[in-house]
Amino acid sequence: MTLESHPFRRAVALLCAALMCTACAGSRPVPAAVEPAVRRVGSGRTQWVLRPSEAYDALCLLNLLRGDAFYTRFHPAEFQRFSALLETREQAALAHLTERVSKQGGKMVGPFLTLVFSVTGATTVEALAATVADDVAWSRMRADFLATSYGQEGGFAEMEDVRGDLGVLLAFLTRVEFPRIWRAEYLPQVEQAIAGLAAKVAPHDVVGWNEAVLGRELQVPALSAHVLKFAKPHGIRVTGWNFLTDATYPADVTVKTAVHELLHPPFAREGELDAKLSALEADPYFQRLVREHDPAFGYTSARGLTEEDCAEAIDVYVSEREGLLRNREGRPLTGAEFFRAHDDGMHVLAFVLYEELKRAGPSREGTYEAFLLDLFERGVLEPGGLERRFRASPGHYPVKALGEAAAP
Repeated sequence: MTLESHPFRRAVALLCAALMCTACAGSRPVPAAVEPAVRRVGSGRTQWVLRPSEAYDALCLLNLLRGDAFYTRFHPAEFQRFSALLETREQAALAHLTERVSKQGGKMVGPFLTLVFSVTGATTVEALAATVADDVAWSRMRADFLATSYGQEGGFAEMEDVRGDLGVLLAFLTRVEFPRIWRAEYLPQVEQAIAGLAAKVAPHDVVGWNEAVLGRELQVPALSAHVLKFAKPHGIRVTGWNFLTDATYPADVTVKTAVHELLHPPFAREGELDAKLSALEADPYFQRLVREHDPAFGYTSARGLTEEDCAEAIDVYVSEREGLLRNREGRPLTGAEFFRAHDDGMHVLAFVLYEELKRAGPSREGTYEAFLLDLFERGVLEPGGLERRFRASPGHYPVKALGEAAAP
């Protein structure tokens, strides 16, 4: 088979040519700067590590360039700047990436790409490109990802199908000199944000807070927050004790993101608990929440929504107690107010669990798994009864995700 007739090989050739382009006449080299600054802050059981990442920003930018209004509204100038440089082949690669990962795979493209590539430890566009171009490096990434809980659940088929697209798109980033732009323009913004964030996260022992609710110790030697230019509107968990946050977020948003992302997964889903959660997932009301919510929020599988809700219940319980729940104007929110607005109110199971955590209070003993099993034993959680339990709460709200309108 000739090079010209094989899409992946063409993509690799383009990628290699683009990597060589930095040595061409008229090309401006990436500044030979020292490695971006890393800030370390200790807080009780939590050892915060705050760092930038060219690689994660690059993957989030590729997601932005797909043109989804869910993202372009947050970065309109950057979208216009880079999308104007896209050529036909690159536009086709973005279209296939959207079709295969988002529409067919049901995954959020940016979070999924950063999650998979996180197993490589890549920090630059060059390192990402080398992984895509080299069969040995690609196979190593595949094996390492499939060994994680995320890979065991979701597999690697989408990545195999978009490997050629990624080669084209990473070549594009090299062609338009994104690494140089990132270091010259975006890195100073991120480092300034990190400098301010370091002092503000110091009082927040997120590991200790979560351990108290989970009823077990988390083996977290260090919690790395990768502060990005293009993470917004997400906070993203990647492999290891790492998460992504945005340089523009207030400190309480980043701290709340840390609380939440540390909780994935909130338990080992096995045995009796797995059986009971599987039965609950067949609840017609829960199934409606899976099927009818805006897929831009993610959580398009029952198991994915269950894990998210079981984590979010703890997140909101802890964040409300620690004063981290606030609206855009900085006004404190109650947990009920948060759930009403967040993701169109779709996290009904999380709201029910949050109320039970508040009812049990900080004196509750035992593990989170035991807490959930007790809720099943007492009939608080009951297949077929989720909607009834939710409606019985004084704090229940219209679920916009299901088309329920607020009372006039």
